[in-house]
Amino acid sequence: MNFTALQSFLRTERDRAAAAFVLDEELGTHHGLSWADFVLLHALEEQGLPQSQLATRLGLRGSKLLMQIRPLEKLGLLTRGEDAGRAVVALRPAGHRVLREARETAAAVCADRAPA
Repeated sequence: MNFTALQSFLRTERDRAAAAFVLDEELGTHHGLSWADFVLLHALEEQGLPQSQLATRLGLRGSKLLMQIRPLEKLGLLTRGEDAGRAVVALRPAGHRVLREARETAAAVCADRAPA
């Protein structure tokens, strides 16, 4: 058996998890967000999306997405509504502001972790 591909995927996952840990720490400390929250807000930056489409884009089950959305909604960063009978999620002005501010932090962390 050839485990080269498996080892490559495991190495990639370890690197991703380590980066997400640092991003969680920095974004949490400075903006009150997790990396997953940042990714969700970023996905909504251009326009609101149907909740099902957002779940697909983020690779999440609908129930997991809802658990992530609710606290951000309570903080006033996003809103949920309906359009043509579909649940739609969109950023509120505070969400756009936090995303803009958090982007600088995330970019700095990623720059520090980039291979030389």
